[in-house]
Amino acid sequence: MATRGLPSWPWLDAEAAALPEAEALALDAMRAWAEEGSAGPVAQAALVLASAGAEGAALPLNAALRALPGLVPACRVCPGVTRGEADFLLALGAAQAGRRSLALAMLHRLAPPLAAYQAMPGVIGLACALRRSGLLLCGPF
Repeated sequence: MATRGLPSWPWLDAEAAALPEAEALALDAMRAWAEEGSAGPVAQAALVLASAGAEGAALPLNAALRALPGLVPACRVCPGVTRGEADFLLALGAAQAGRRSLALAMLHRLAPPLAAYQAMPGVIGLACALRRSGLLLCGPF
């Protein structure tokens, strides 16, 4: 078995500032959603998404993240992308590219089967809302 030259998992331990625009916005919105704020999680995420004209994506983001209780986004100022965040971004990119089975497989890394299936409508809705706003996620696979 090779010990060198193995590819790293996409977006894992990447610098949050080095992510493409759409992934960085989704990551910032996830992290804002997870923070305690006086406005509530949906409004916190909508404020971040409004910077790119995608405030309509806050409701699907809320649905997706509520269905995935095991996904705990890092703090907003954390420099790196965690494993769970990377898996969610990959699922989101796969859903936007129309690869729903890959998106579901990525969600299975975050949650048991029932929770992953329940998160799919939110992930697909979020992917569509971002696309309507002109934000296209990269497909690293």
